[in-house]
Amino acid sequence: MNAGKIVKEVKWTILVSLLVSLALLVTWFIFEISDIPFANKSLLALSLISSSAALASFLKLLKIKKDPNVMVSETDERLVAEKNEADSKALKLLQSVLFLSYLGYTFIIPEDIFRSTGWWISLGTLLLSLFAPLMFRRITKEM
Repeated sequence: MNAGKIVKEVKWTILVSLLVSLALLVTWFIFEISDIPFANKSLLALSLISSSAALASFLKLLKIKKDPNVMVSETDERLVAEKNEADSKALKLLQSVLFLSYLGYTFIIPEDIFRSTGWWISLGTLLLSLFAPLMFRRITKEM
């Protein structure tokens, strides 16, 4: 893979992430000033997510410029397999934490079952984490 092409892609990622972050921040600020009821903190939080993605891409760019041989780690099959295995173990750990939080919420506050938004969110997130790998595997096999 050409290092120049990857550097260009990372720069575009940084630019797009910063533009999205700025647009969300400006939208939140306009809503906050004009007292529109939609002015909750979710737009501010979304702008922080996209700015952190830009920061991560910037750090990747610095790493590539410092040592262009780091590109081997992205294309070497053994290293990619190792990374995929680590990602799989992290997903299993997160699924366990989600399951424990769902059970904890269910048993600690039983009167909120089926009525509380938090209970439905924890159930939905748990089910999504369980079924998403199967759906992605099926989608990638069909392509």
